[in-house]
Amino acid sequence: MPSAAPPEPDTAWSAPPPVLTLRAGEVHLWRADLDGGGEEDVPRLALTLAPDERARAASFVFAPDRRRFTIGRAALRAVLARYLEVEPEAVALGRTPEGRPTLLGAQAGALAFSVSRSAGLALCAVTSGRAVGVDVERIMRGVAGDVTHDGVLSPAEIAALRTLAPEARDRAFFAVWTRKEAYAKARGLGLALPFDGFSVSTDPAAPALVAAADDDPARWTLRDVEAAAGYAGALAVEGPLERVQTWRWTLGLSGR
Repeated sequence: MPSAAPPEPDTAWSAPPPVLTLRAGEVHLWRADLDGGGEEDVPRLALTLAPDERARAASFVFAPDRRRFTIGRAALRAVLARYLEVEPEAVALGRTPEGRPTLLGAQAGALAFSVSRSAGLALCAVTSGRAVGVDVERIMRGVAGDVTHDGVLSPAEIAALRTLAPEARDRAFFAVWTRKEAYAKARGLGLALPFDGFSVSTDPAAPALVAAADDDPARWTLRDVEAAAGYAGALAVEGPLERVQTWRWTLGLSGR
């Protein structure tokens, strides 16, 4: 399972350079504010989506959810388009049988990427030639007590969380959850991977060590991500991680 790594330092999210170079051993991590911009931006961004994506956006009952989905999917397309050197609407996006986004057709395998969205924030991790997973979650109070049961966390994680005071338990739970989600996404399984079958550290300030019987710890690097105040985040990548470049996507940032 993922090897121990020091917690990621405070992440400085900056505007990307005009030309992006994705080097070996490197991951580019993008952050998008899904509540930014004005209402006039949403129809423009929706034009970059595929028909099934627009249909999915329309299926949301509440307007803020439709807006966040549209901006999040447009941001993903714009980010990937910069590496593929195509327009955002030309990115051939599909889904694996497990439900994760993937590139199709001639673009398949050109990039490895993972995406996560929670409330008004989205993260996208991009690398090449190896598996990657990212997760972000808004930290909510009182959730940990409802989910520390069999099938969601491992027995070791549950036991550790139950020793914490309520105010510390919530932060620790979301550190655990994002670490587990990022790793499961990197393996390509997401929630199809039994989450009670592997363990991560329950200390948000400690290395995100994972223990399990069905994988080699040396295969992976797992790090926490300082996504934004009030959020927990984690990044998992196959092999060593030499550098993380952190970019900020904005509504004015097109694909090419």
